[in-house]
Amino acid sequence: MTENIRQMFSKMNDETREEALQLLKSEFNLESTKFVKKNWIIGGRIPEKNQEKIVLIFQNLLRVQVFKIKDIKVTL
Repeated sequence: MTENIRQMFSKMNDETREEALQLLKSEFNLESTKFVKKNWIIGGRIPEKNQEKIVLIFQNLLRVQVFKIKDIKVTL
């Protein structure tokens, strides 16, 4: 499941990634977003009890990201 979380994180744009890190920090009462990114996402050391919730959070964030992209209209 950790690899799935990493793949979803890699599909996020910068704004969504920052939102994801902030959400995980507050949801799991962690000290910093740097810890979340370095140890959980990059390091792959996500506690097993939190993985399912993180997948749900990331799926929802990616869904919102797709909707935002679809709403962008190019004007010439």
